[in-house]
Amino acid sequence: MPKRRLSLTNTLGALAGMLVLALAIFALMRIADEVRIADIVAAVHATPTTTLIMSAFFAFMSYVLLTGYDWFAVRHLGYTLRYQLIALASFTSYTMSHTLGLTVLTGGSVRYRMYTRVGVTPIDVALIIGLCGFTFWLGIVMLAGVGLVISPELSGPFAQYSAYLPGIERWAGVLLLAGAAGYWLLAALWRHPLKAFGHVLYLPNGRETGIQILLGAFDLGFAAAALYVLLPDVGLPGFATFLTVYAVAMIVGAMSHSPGGLGVFEAVTLLLLPDAPKAPLLAALFLFRVIYTLIPFMLGLALLAWTEIVAFRDRRRVAKLEAAAGD
Repeated sequence: MPKRRLSLTNTLGALAGMLVLALAIFALMRIADEVRIADIVAAVHATPTTTLIMSAFFAFMSYVLLTGYDWFAVRHLGYTLRYQLIALASFTSYTMSHTLGLTVLTGGSVRYRMYTRVGVTPIDVALIIGLCGFTFWLGIVMLAGVGLVISPELSGPFAQYSAYLPGIERWAGVLLLAGAAGYWLLAALWRHPLKAFGHVLYLPNGRETGIQILLGAFDLGFAAAALYVLLPDVGLPGFATFLTVYAVAMIVGAMSHSPGGLGVFEAVTLLLLPDAPKAPLLAALFLFRVIYTLIPFMLGLALLAWTEIVAFRDRRRVAKLEAAAGD
């Protein structure tokens, strides 16, 4: 792609992200006029401890499955690294990108430091990042497709289209699932290598692609469950319907390029759950941010600092041994 066209694409993407973020901020400000902070605080305090524990468990399971993204990518590229190292690289990189945004820059730099230390080439680190990102999007497609097929009930501003196009929800779900199935079939049949920048890459085969799809879908399903259990019972759709809501909110949040989709994810969720009481819904979204983003981020920072300290000590030890050998 010519540099001018690439620059134009990047500029348009950035402008679109800024527009989405501005609209989300405007929507949140409109909603904030209808809700008192005291009501949100009261809803937070009223959340049962058992509900918080359930949400934390689902968040934990989501992060466990996220380590599977890296494990799959590393194994596909032919490396046999220990799972503990892969899990550490995955967890710390995702906690950074979930909180700070700019996934390639934040999470990518963490992966680069950790993987290159154990012999992974820079180009393969880039491929790991790409495979992890593709697993996420396969999961989004699968999640939204399953939600629409099982419970074809569009909510919020999309519900009006059902009257004009009966069955559009289920057909949309079928189309998404057909897309995932079509990619799986292509992966199963296409065994020709791809060449780029002097490197050869084989796409995941059918079995590996199936693993990708399941990893992405179950990871996002657990993440959605971590939020779902926090939501108020009033005006809450079934979990299958909520999967579609969560998938749409994640997609729009990713498009905005705001740190972790902050503000945008919340605005879309509020928009797609119009029947839920606003104060308890905002309280649930706040608690979800704390459980799924803030606490893992703090733990990720601590682990990242620990790995850097250990690496620094190892370099000093090697330097002393080399100096002693030279004497």
